[in-house]
Amino acid sequence: MPKLTYNTPKKRIQWLIIAIAIVACGLVLRPILLEFGYKSGDELVAERIYDWREKLKLEELEQKNNLPRGLLSAVMHQESAGNPNAKSTAGAQGLFQFMRPTARDMGLNDRTHPEDSARAAAEYLDKLYERYNKNLELTLAAYNWGLGNVDNYIKTRPSGSTYERFRLNKMPEETQNYIARIKMLRTTYYLR
Repeated sequence: MPKLTYNTPKKRIQWLIIAIAIVACGLVLRPILLEFGYKSGDELVAERIYDWREKLKLEELEQKNNLPRGLLSAVMHQESAGNPNAKSTAGAQGLFQFMRPTARDMGLNDRTHPEDSARAAAEYLDKLYERYNKNLELTLAAYNWGLGNVDNYIKTRPSGSTYERFRLNKMPEETQNYIARIKMLRTTYYLR
């Protein structure tokens, strides 16, 4: 049986041409698919979030609680994709994925109730935002990783450190990704 070789210069050029053709097809087909009504998962979720944003008056809640514009919408997008009945494997529930103890602390009896959940999320994020001197990264880290974990993270820093000097790369990768994703999603919601 003859030996097949795939790692020759000619084969590498062929693979490169195929990859370029695939990317080009994607760029050409995307506008056509959008014209026929195709939407990506994030676009569908964003539509749902815009509906909730209006119904729950999230912009008013952000103003009332001195939160950055678009924050509640971005958190809802990431946490539940706009599904009020969403439930995580860890036991978090609702649009803003409250754990039972946090919900109890915030006076939230039904974590799946959209209006109550939005109010509690706004108040909780405001408490975190004030606690960490309006540092959005630490606020989001506390929402995702837990208040106690962030407080312990801060304690291990040298005395005299400011929040601005904290390095997020020492936090769990999931939390780092969460912070980056929320910051990116915020632009979607506060620009519209």
